[in-house]
Amino acid sequence: MLFSMLLAVLGFMMGMAAKNNKAVKELLRVRSATYVIMTRDKTRGRRFMIREGKFSSDTVLKDFDLALVFENADIGFKTLALGGDTGLQVAMNNYNLKLEGNPAMFNFFGILLSVCMGMMKRK
Repeated sequence: MLFSMLLAVLGFMMGMAAKNNKAVKELLRVRSATYVIMTRDKTRGRRFMIREGKFSSDTVLKDFDLALVFENADIGFKTLALGGDTGLQVAMNNYNLKLEGNPAMFNFFGILLSVCMGMMKRK
């Protein structure tokens, strides 16, 4: 449940940043893609869509360009909320996270998340 709530809050924050933050608006115009963060059994997750500079989010877990697939919801929550700067890398090293789709798109999504969450500034 915490994992689902975290993803919902993440979607809300990204949507607010897409509407109110000029740097994020410019970043969204760079690329059109669909990203999914989900559990391996596909029972929990969220899809984040960027199309023509617009952002939207829903709970459909198919039709994506890149998916971050966590072993389970507990690992996903701990990695995203408590993992710090190296959380995703540690999860990948421990085989608790795998990427499905085009892994070259991971950097863009990571930067977008960081800017939306205020962890990184874009001028």
